[in-house]
Amino acid sequence: MAVPFVIIVAVAIAIGVIAAALLYLNPAITSMLGQPQDEQQELIISQEVRSGSNGYRQVNVIVNGVVLVADIAATDEQRTKGLSVKDSLAENEAMLFVLDNEGEHTFWMKNMKFPIDIIWIDTDKTVVHIEHNLQPCSSELFCPTYKPNDESLYVLETVGGFAERHDIVKGTIVEFELMA
Repeated sequence: MAVPFVIIVAVAIAIGVIAAALLYLNPAITSMLGQPQDEQQELIISQEVRSGSNGYRQVNVIVNGVVLVADIAATDEQRTKGLSVKDSLAENEAMLFVLDNEGEHTFWMKNMKFPIDIIWIDTDKTVVHIEHNLQPCSSELFCPTYKPNDESLYVLETVGGFAERHDIVKGTIVEFELMA
């Protein structure tokens, strides 16, 4: 029984489309075929940073082998609101503040609903200061502020007690990749 020519062409096109999709989506395959390294890195990073359901971009942050899904607070509005927009935070969730410049950045707990750890990170992605298990502040008049003595470019906020449970101390390396 002869297979109609139209079916043969349709199968060939389908195989071609599948092969092209696999090459485009798999960095390992494209690297074997000579895709430039910069394009490979861009693809990997773009897969790393994604949009969350709450409108914040998200990135995986790895600290002492623990993977956190972190909302990225990159705009002034996001940084001002911080985690006060959430009612709770799971052990594997965080917020990563990407600051405009390196400095001694001050944070507070105004309008927070749960305790957190605040972890300041320098440009080398090294922890320079930690404030542990900070309690929410509901006062309209005064909330204490927290600031390191060292400069930082990033601040990671995690659920209260996280740093102690996972042995995070000054000098710990934090891993994450942000798109430019």
